[in-house]
Amino acid sequence: MFGGEGQASGSSIRSTSNGYRAKTQNRSKVTRVPEWCGCGCRPVLRWSGTYSNPNKPFFGCPNYNTIGKRWCDLFVWADVGQEAVPAKSESLNYNDE
Repeated sequence: MFGGEGQASGSSIRSTSNGYRAKTQNRSKVTRVPEWCGCGCRPVLRWSGTYSNPNKPFFGCPNYNTIGKRWCDLFVWADVGQEAVPAKSESLNYNDE
């Protein structure tokens, strides 16, 4: 066993006050989404397009992959409940009823 407490060290998921769940690694560090990124902007919610993490939500710097703007390296997986983040859809349908 790792850690000497009878439990292996690893990661777990814990709910935060804003409805998002933060991933805890090694029981001491919680990855939280900061209110502001290193560029002074608010992080944006995006969805992964990779084969290893298809449609997995994450928060990142809005300057990522933007020509002429410097990226601050902010990247945090958003381990969220279903009601906290809407599912990504290819098109949005708005009905004015």
